[in-house]
Amino acid sequence: MSAKPKQVQPDLLRGHKLGESEFTFENRDVSLYSLGIGFNQDPLKEADFRFTYENDEFFSVFPTMPVVAISNGIEGIFDCPGLPEFNPMMLLHGEQKIISYKPIPVGTTCKTVSYVSDVADKVKGALLTITVSLTEGETRYADIVGKLFIRGIGGFGDKGYDNEVIPKVPEREPDFIAEEVTEKNRAVLYRLSGDINPLHIDPNMAALGGYKAPILHGLCTYGISAKAIYEKYCPGQPEEIKVMNARFTSHVFPGETLLVETYQEGKFIHFETRTKERGKVVAMGFVELRQELKL
Repeated sequence: MSAKPKQVQPDLLRGHKLGESEFTFENRDVSLYSLGIGFNQDPLKEADFRFTYENDEFFSVFPTMPVVAISNGIEGIFDCPGLPEFNPMMLLHGEQKIISYKPIPVGTTCKTVSYVSDVADKVKGALLTITVSLTEGETRYADIVGKLFIRGIGGFGDKGYDNEVIPKVPEREPDFIAEEVTEKNRAVLYRLSGDINPLHIDPNMAALGGYKAPILHGLCTYGISAKAIYEKYCPGQPEEIKVMNARFTSHVFPGETLLVETYQEGKFIHFETRTKERGKVVAMGFVELRQELKL
């Protein structure tokens, strides 16, 4: 194995294939993910059975569930050519985007291919863009695009090609605010969908990361925000969610209540998600629906 470079080498990183595997959207996993982002907190809410109960007539994969496949890409970056050695505790999940081309039927086995699509120098660190594609044969179901910030390895001078900016929410009062309660064991539940980073369960590891207690997964907050938008703007029609893009701005402690503040502009639902207890904005972004809502 060749020695690690002392500085990021963009030409070696861009286009590097991180891995290829398969992921099956089994009944159990579909239900577990949906429970992890807050469906069926009321066990008698039959509308939620669509995502949690395999015998429901419309049992479906919730549109943000494909993000669980990004773990394949994250694991591969530790052996990337062109990337210097770094402390995993310096890795932050900065942004997450999912582009849904068509609903994934329950039971589908998707091929997942992950690669480094871009890298940018942010001075204090490097911003890696990881893309994971989900396909079955000739069918392309989704692309998952995650941006990972690695502190301490900046200064290599390449500003990258991906200049997409998540717009700020409109400067007006929200059109709607959803309250999403998280239980104190929510991170323990959500990690069973694949992200088993001990930061989310082990108090000692959380302390090493500078937190007073284990924190909730950013992708759980992402899913909770999507759930709130789905229930308000396209209930019963999850296929209407085409794109969801979000930036993670702070952490959430399990047990906190999240306020998902939404602003509708045509087929775009802009949002900010904040903690009710601390008033801290933890995520911001937008959902693009397939068609403009009829008022």
